[in-house]
Amino acid sequence: MPENRRLVNAVEKALKENEATAQAKRVHVRAVSGVVFLDGEVESEEEKAAVVELVKGVDGVHMVRDRLQVSPETRAGAWRDQRRHEE
Repeated sequence: MPENRRLVNAVEKALKENEATAQAKRVHVRAVSGVVFLDGEVESEEEKAAVVELVKGVDGVHMVRDRLQVSPETRAGAWRDQRRHEE
């Protein structure tokens, strides 16, 4: 179990530190024995590809299961963004 947690932490850190993936705030990471599961939403196919490629390069990742959905509405200011309606 600690190995899975360490891998999740490494993936999340890599995503936050990379310029191309730092805005992917709705990506949820889970790891089981070197397999990383990516769930959530990204705003473009390019962002999705960047996330998957970055995760594949993280030390300890043996396989990536990409279950990300492309949803342009996840952008800040889009209709689904709660902050858009706050004053």
